[in-house]
Amino acid sequence: METKVCTGCGVEKPRSEYHKRPEKPIGIKSQCKECVNAERKRRYDEAKLSGALKESLWKRAGINMTYDVYVSRYKELNGCCEICNDKCEVLCVDHNHETGEVRGLICTACNLAIENLQESVQVMRNAIKYIQKYGGRNVKDCA
Repeated sequence: METKVCTGCGVEKPRSEYHKRPEKPIGIKSQCKECVNAERKRRYDEAKLSGALKESLWKRAGINMTYDVYVSRYKELNGCCEICNDKCEVLCVDHNHETGEVRGLICTACNLAIENLQESVQVMRNAIKYIQKYGGRNVKDCA
């Protein structure tokens, strides 16, 4: 079994401890799987902390918001959902799916409710009438 010295940790390891890389002269990466995975995790954690990860996810979803704007709005709201006013560690960026325009920051439950009610004011009114007619935990709030 052939071995190779990892350029990351400097430890000699069997070739099976390296990711394959056919375009390289010896057919494997220069760093072992452990070092590659540690670097990948470090970059992921760094992107998560800086907000770059959220920004890239928002961009893919067609949401035009920077992490700095998100943090600023989150602080203005004191971490509370703009619909139910529950305090949350993380709020969803609610946006118009047709225009991409950001509407506000809301909790996951409210975000899913809006989506499941087809973003339709009429369907939401019908839901309110339904709860008023049949009752629920917070019916007094709807009257």
